[in-house]
Amino acid sequence: MTKRVRRILIFIASILLGLISHYFLNGWFNIIPWSIVALCIGYISDGRRDLMVNGAIFGYFLFLVYILIGYGGKTDMKSIITITIFSLLFSLIGSVAGISGAFIGNFARKKINTIHNSDKVE
Repeated sequence: MTKRVRRILIFIASILLGLISHYFLNGWFNIIPWSIVALCIGYISDGRRDLMVNGAIFGYFLFLVYILIGYGGKTDMKSIITITIFSLLFSLIGSVAGISGAFIGNFARKKINTIHNSDKVE
């Protein structure tokens, strides 16, 4: 699978997970599937740059969709500009969270591969 296809799938998964989280999960339980997917993204990423981009895509769009779907406020111009700025800035925090989860998943992959390879040698 090419990197471009993988990133498109991550983008789609983040949108779907944001929708599912909003409609079917309540409270802090959202963090469980978000973390699992972030770890999996890190696990399937090839290198450091790849995992950073993949994690950022996942976290940014997940948070953006989750916030915008849940917005039930006013529709005047001031409120729309405020929620847009808030969503964009908060989604940047989501991208950092996605990168963090991806780093942990990639670290786990390296450890698993190290343990698996050391078992073959002996």
